[in-house]
Amino acid sequence: MTLAVADQPSMSPRRARFVRHWTSRLVAFGEFIDGYDLLVIGAAMLFLRPYFGLTAFQVGVVTAAAFVGTAVGLLVFGDLSDRFGRRVIFMINLGFFVAASIAAAFVQEVWQLVVARFVLGVAVGMDIPTSHAFLAEIAPKSRRGRIAGSLPNMMWLGGAIVSVLLALALAPVFGDETWRWLFGLAALPAAVVLLARQFLPESPRWLRAKGRAEEAQRVYDVLGLEPPKCEVVEKRNYRALLAGGAWRRLVTVTAFFAIQAFGGAVATVAGPLIISSLGIGVSNTLYFSLLSFVVGLVAVVLGTLVIDRINRRWLGVWTCLGVFAAGLGIAFTGEQPGVGLVVFWVAYATLTWFGPGVLSWVWSTEAFPTALRGLGSGIAQCATRLAIALNVFLAPMLLQNHGITVVAWYSCAFLVSALIVLAAPWLATTGVELEEANRVESGKPVRV
Repeated sequence: MTLAVADQPSMSPRRARFVRHWTSRLVAFGEFIDGYDLLVIGAAMLFLRPYFGLTAFQVGVVTAAAFVGTAVGLLVFGDLSDRFGRRVIFMINLGFFVAASIAAAFVQEVWQLVVARFVLGVAVGMDIPTSHAFLAEIAPKSRRGRIAGSLPNMMWLGGAIVSVLLALALAPVFGDETWRWLFGLAALPAAVVLLARQFLPESPRWLRAKGRAEEAQRVYDVLGLEPPKCEVVEKRNYRALLAGGAWRRLVTVTAFFAIQAFGGAVATVAGPLIISSLGIGVSNTLYFSLLSFVVGLVAVVLGTLVIDRINRRWLGVWTCLGVFAAGLGIAFTGEQPGVGLVVFWVAYATLTWFGPGVLSWVWSTEAFPTALRGLGSGIAQCATRLAIALNVFLAPMLLQNHGITVVAWYSCAFLVSALIVLAAPWLATTGVELEEANRVESGKPVRV
């Protein structure tokens, strides 16, 4: 087995360059796989539904299975990543992912697909809190928003875009069997990343929290980073998540992440289901979904210009209110699809990804100390995946009875999200050192 960088007293200059330039990308690439596989179900469902003759209830169960599995993986493995390290967890999760992807491609019954998608979700849940915590722990405070928030979301949207492009390319060739290829091909990038991650180091902050200061310093040196001035050795204590003001941070980031994701799923995984209800055909539905993801990617890229420069709290408030307004626009123009629907749909996707979609990732790592960051992030992400699962479970039945006006109901989630941010001044964490961010209660930047 290849040793972790922290366990080696020295390494070749070539490998050091590889580690320095590729660590954050390879860790974040787990979100490409997450984005591809969790979003591909939206495109695959266009083929699965007629293939198996699925009812609205079955569509909801199959679509939600991976999200429920992810929620389980998040809770269990977020805690284990705090105990045993970030590296070991994000190494083994991809092995499970490869096996589950291949299994999903060969199922013969609906129940088999539900099981395969659930296991695949567990594998995704292993990676998310681990890579999430790792990225925050290697990011300088001046770029933490971009590295811990924007980068993984760009990867996630990249995976979503690839899933739709593949569906468009494969559908004319494989017809009703397209869904098998969409699931099975996910194993290829996962296997490549699994091999490349062999060369990555352990998180230096995690090493430091375990009292392994010399190993941590070697990783900082290899990555070309300055250790934080206020870094301390921490003891694991679950009560720390609820002590003092910590419970407010836990509730705030969990509620914000979950509620905005419930509404945001309109422009992501639930998008194909919602648009297909207009009766515009499979190809047009896929193109509409592709538009949402491309617009989202552009929004995240543009967001990198401001996320570490302006007050994140107010960025969250105003973008959430904007998404709410766009959702009302979709509901009122969707009955007669035209330019108005496209404009409001683009606005919904743009503002979701420019603000709350990325900020939720940043805030849910900043809220917790290193010794409990994986668990805390896992709790927030777990609630989020369950919220998305609820969205996609309800969407087929709500659309059947109420049509596209249900988007107005979903968009109310962003109004609630704006109120949550308004009530949490500590979310103004721009420029604050990671070790200080989870202690901020006043909302004023801490000078480190």
